[in-house]
Amino acid sequence: MLLLRSPRWSVSDVLEMLEIGDTEFRRLVEADALLARVLEARQNGVVFNGVVERQCSVCGEVFSTATFRDHCGAPRCLQVSRLRRA
Repeated sequence: MLLLRSPRWSVSDVLEMLEIGDTEFRRLVEADALLARVLEARQNGVVFNGVVERQCSVCGEVFSTATFRDHCGAPRCLQVSRLRRA
């Protein structure tokens, strides 16, 4: 997914590098909503700079992240987030 977010790589370059065929890639996109959103954003010309601001799902504070995590870096928020996933 990180390769697909990069403006340096085309989708066909990524598929070739990962040795994934079109059919298998379509199945991956159908199975993974996040991957589908990344591809849709690419088609709409959205440029990923890697860092986004989000609101912590635990404490509500705004934080910056380059990942898809939903909590800030506070130890308590990390613990609550882990409990939610368990």
